[in-house]
Amino acid sequence: MDYPIIFIPGLFGSLGDDVIKGTGNFSFGLAERVYRPFIEILNSMGYEEGINLFISYYDWKKPVLEATEKYLSPTIEKVKRKTGMSKVILIGHSLGGLLARSYIEYFSPSSVDKLIMIGTPNLGSIDAYYFWSGGKLPYPKVEENLLYNGLKIAFIIYYHLFLKINYIEVLRDKFPVTKDLLPSYGYGNYLLYKKGETKKEIPIEDMTISNSFLNGMEKNPISRDNLFIISGKGVYTNQKFIVDKNNKEKIKWADGKPNNVYKTTYGDGTVTTVSTLGNLCKNNITLEGNHIDILYKSKDYLSHILCKDINEKIERQEVEKIYVIFGHNCRKINVRTPNLNEVSSESINITDSRVQAVNLSFNRFWIMAAGNKNLEIDLDIEPIKRVKPQIYMAIIDKEGAKFEFNPLKNKI
Repeated sequence: MDYPIIFIPGLFGSLGDDVIKGTGNFSFGLAERVYRPFIEILNSMGYEEGINLFISYYDWKKPVLEATEKYLSPTIEKVKRKTGMSKVILIGHSLGGLLARSYIEYFSPSSVDKLIMIGTPNLGSIDAYYFWSGGKLPYPKVEENLLYNGLKIAFIIYYHLFLKINYIEVLRDKFPVTKDLLPSYGYGNYLLYKKGETKKEIPIEDMTISNSFLNGMEKNPISRDNLFIISGKGVYTNQKFIVDKNNKEKIKWADGKPNNVYKTTYGDGTVTTVSTLGNLCKNNITLEGNHIDILYKSKDYLSHILCKDINEKIERQEVEKIYVIFGHNCRKINVRTPNLNEVSSESINITDSRVQAVNLSFNRFWIMAAGNKNLEIDLDIEPIKRVKPQIYMAIIDKEGAKFEFNPLKNKI
């Protein structure tokens, strides 16, 4: 039976009013560059958006089960009604795979013909410990893929600058999904400490924090017959932390503050290969590539699973440099590349395909420009009356991220 596909993007892959007020209806937002090439791969197999291909956007800040109930479950029911089919095929990337897995586990397994998970942290990720326990996310290089790196950094800047979300209690309240991404018991011990000249493990069961969501799913494994997993390898990925057990606070770093990390090349830069595979099934493949590249490299395996030929070659532009720009108290911003791109509350006129923009409010804009290493941009700012405009910029390349606050103060 030729069932319709529902694609579920990962963390930061949905944008709309539920994620950031004022951004309108759900879409990929500035993650369009990340996910559109993958949608085009499905298009090349004969899947057409709105006909037999659908996208389940969601508020990725919410706990997985809450997001599954509020967003994915209704989407599946709508697709079944629209297509007249009794089942759907779910493809989830990263966090999206956990939503799909939780739907089968807790909602309606009979509604799913196949589940395909790509880069999903089925056993969790230790990077979530860094955020949940310490309220921190390393800025310079949090992703190997520059587009995804730029996207993450942009959201971090937005919540830090405009919503003033700095305190760990507020971070945990606003991003409860992070707790669902902590390593599960199945991951094993991931914190070590020095005792004399030796290193000892802290038993995961004895830690003050735990992932009740993943631990619960591990007790009731889903059917493996129609489950397919795509993982990545070849990119250095955080595997274990060495912590200072004496550097504890009442709320932060209750199990110790990381001061070093063990990395493995059996991972995609975000999730270890072992975590993605999760001992869930034999229907799996491990591809060389980072967390985003394995999406595109999975095309032949997807073609095999879906029994669909790929009818055209999808070309993907390499990205070597990204500008992330937030403008505040601006009536209008002209983004000058070789072309002139105008961003204002009245209209957004983009003439360079390398530039994307979102109007966050009547005087606040989010702009991303992505291109090769020679990409250079300049800005002309029109302020609102006599209020001084503020510009926040991050320039990201393979060396990391450079942050500039009000970099155009001498040009305004």
